[in-house]
Amino acid sequence: MKLNERMRYPHPVLSEFSSDYVSGEFKAQFSQNLTKDNEIRIESILELDSPPLIELISSQKAAIGYFLICRPTYFNRLQEAAIGHRENFFKAEKLFGLVQIRPVVWTTAELDDFKSDFINSEFGKSVPIAKGSVIAMGPEFRFSVDRKKYKPFDSIFELAKDDEVPEGEFVVDPDADRIKIAAKEKTYNSIAGMRNMGPARNMLLASVYMPALMDVITRIQLGDQMEGHKWYRVFNAKCDELAIDPTDKKEPPLELAQKLLRQPLNKTIKIAETLS
Repeated sequence: MKLNERMRYPHPVLSEFSSDYVSGEFKAQFSQNLTKDNEIRIESILELDSPPLIELISSQKAAIGYFLICRPTYFNRLQEAAIGHRENFFKAEKLFGLVQIRPVVWTTAELDDFKSDFINSEFGKSVPIAKGSVIAMGPEFRFSVDRKKYKPFDSIFELAKDDEVPEGEFVVDPDADRIKIAAKEKTYNSIAGMRNMGPARNMLLASVYMPALMDVITRIQLGDQMEGHKWYRVFNAKCDELAIDPTDKKEPPLELAQKLLRQPLNKTIKIAETLS
């Protein structure tokens, strides 16, 4: 079903795009991730401030949820959810490319004589509403599904030995399939060891991966062409997910790197607190 802000209905619809209701609000938040079972987990938080519509839902004359639409795969589903928090899972192979989410409330029964003091007077004292009609609509949300987006960020890096690098330092080389982080043997062994130490590996995010990422972002902002490297697809998908433009010279590389790595300093602080 195609829904947009310009559509008009013969019955009142609660939305920020119409004045069918004199008061009321329908808000929504969505987030998504890929599970270990190869499913897309969509977390929804739906908030409905409308006594007449809440009453219809409570009496099972209406339902709340969202349309989930992926045109590249011809996927189109009306997914029932709930007011408040809800998780739903969808097979990952059913979704690829642009995915659209439209939160809605719809009738599950025919309403012969719907009336409410919250309805605009232009609809008269009452109005009939057919079963299956949209009676509330929230703003559209969009996200892209690319398996590369869900890969761990450290998958784009490769650790290598280089005896010409001073001890205790490392250099970054992005001109390969993966971004190479090179260090002298002793430093290399220490970094490699930390990668296999469970929670301690998170310390590498702030101490190694963040400065390496800052180096790469700086090169991109200076005009270096990175699109042809295999690691760039993962990097670009992560940027798209967070609405980051790595080529924007107005954005400080430090700020972008922290966003992309999800505030890595917090993970280091938590590790330090457990050791104190």
